Amino acid sequence: MFVTAGTPEFVDLAREVGDALRALGLDVREVDGALTVDGTPVALNIVDRAHPTPADLGQLVDELRGRHPAVVVADRISDPGREVLRRTGWGWLDRRGHVRVWTPGLRVEAPFAGRAGERPRSTNPWTTVGLEVAVAALITPDDPVTARRLAPRIGRSVGATHEVIGRFTEAGLVGPSTHLPLLPELFWEAAGHWPDDEWTPLPVDLGAVAAEAGADALVRVDERAATLGGARIAAVGDLPARCYVTSPGALRRARRGADRSLPARTWVRAAPVRWLPENPDHPPTDTHPWRVAHPIVCALRLAADPARGREIVDDWGVVPGGAGP
Repeated sequence: MFVTAGTPEFVDLAREVGDALRALGLDVREVDGALTVDGTPVALNIVDRAHPTPADLGQLVDELRGRHPAVVVADRISDPGREVLRRTGWGWLDRRGHVRVWTPGLRVEAPFAGRAGERPRSTNPWTTVGLEVAVAALITPDDPVTARRLAPRIGRSVGATHEVIGRFTEAGLVGPSTHLPLLPELFWEAAGHWPDDEWTPLPVDLGAVAAEAGADALVRVDERAATLGGARIAAVGDLPARCYVTSPGALRRARRGADRSLPARTWVRAAPVRWLPENPDHPPTDTHPWRVAHPIVCALRLAADPARGREIVDDWGVVPGGAGP
């Protein structure tokens, strides 16, 4: 019943335990699921469960008694369930925000810093991490929305990703048993929460902005970028370019040329998400050294403007699951 060491599942679970210990301020190093905590190697037996009851845990430790140290990783473990494990010398990772690892060289039992039990749990999925999870789910709509799959992709911790996915599940946007996104509802909900204010107009073309800010910090998300992803939009060459800027320093450099008294030729704003996927079919070149956002990102940016963008997105057909409301 232990997760086999060295498998991808074991590595993901061990990383979750490591993330929890790191949140407590411990120095944690992880290589292929092997943890070193404050300089001490920690070898773990890991059991994966969703919502085990005290009876389930009692049966588990009876069947596996004598194999230590062991950690049960679960979405939730009740206080009576924790007591069953504690009496046996086992540990746990309750993803709601509590960890216990009880092994020679490491004895820890504590809530995660800043997690459940220390402040009221937020139910809002539309954080920056939530937007990144939504984008990832929309790009691969046939794949399960799970923390172990998405966290490495978006560059977030498994714990933070798992918490946000739980909020989407509670909101009915991810299936509780299938773990698949609800489509097209997830797209249109994400579009409704996609930040699209605070754009800065610049009176220079995109090439001049790239020269000032650095082309590698620019990700194009305008109508031209959308057409590169398959959208049908007339006269895109006449519209000002729009770019997300991925670096605060680059954004400051770009804004030096702001002059609202002159017509805007390029608009810039800070990227609303840290993980910003690109259009794989249009990498930077010598003639256009800036990056082009993934079609889903362009669609979310367009759909955030219901007055002119939603009709374009509906006609485009890029939304998984069909047209909007």
